[in-house]
Amino acid sequence: MRTKYLFTPIAFVIALFIAGCGGDEKDEVLPPGAIALLSPSGTSTCIQGTTVIAGKTSSVSFSWKAASNAESYRIDITNLNTQTTTSQTVKSLSCNAILDINAYYSWSVKAINSGGSTSSDTLQFYLSGTPASKYAPNPADLTAPASGAVINANGAATVQVTFQWTGSDSDNDIAGYTFYLDNTDASTLVASSLSSATTTQTLTSGKIYYWKVVTTDKAGNNSISTVSSFQVK
Repeated sequence: MRTKYLFTPIAFVIALFIAGCGGDEKDEVLPPGAIALLSPSGTSTCIQGTTVIAGKTSSVSFSWKAASNAESYRIDITNLNTQTTTSQTVKSLSCNAILDINAYYSWSVKAINSGGSTSSDTLQFYLSGTPASKYAPNPADLTAPASGAVINANGAATVQVTFQWTGSDSDNDIAGYTFYLDNTDASTLVASSLSSATTTQTLTSGKIYYWKVVTTDKAGNNSISTVSSFQVK
């Protein structure tokens, strides 16, 4: 009989403890769903915007589709000529940005809530001033070696490294590429008048290398890529 009276209070306390532990749990907040960019679209390579300062800046309108569960959106706009990025955080599905003309840009949007964030694809466009017959090439996209890569020379004093990049131009009139490479800041010209987007160089092991590419079109316009770096061990 004693066991019966002792068991009931103990079981009651255990039940309360279990209920109390579960009662403080909150529903997990899932990150926002997929986000799709609308304008400027991927097919609108060249746009004009609305003039703000004649010959200098224009206002560009950006828009995107709503992402499920999103509380706000952050838009990142990168000037590919200068590699500077401007950002805005908004709760709407559009915004305007004042940008320098005669430059290539990339843009993407991140949907945000308390559970995390989801990023869109990245699109590019060229912001022109007054209509022109020729536009500067898009800065080359450096693809290999990847930035931060480590190339193993396997004990050899030197190793051959193949560099690759992707060039593009609104006018489809790329004339050639100039390749820069050194151990400090990619300011040393190594090869010029390259007709293809690749070059192979013999490098010394145990060093960090920096490289960039300048793209030139048939009208003499040019654009400079970002600087990428890697290590040869």
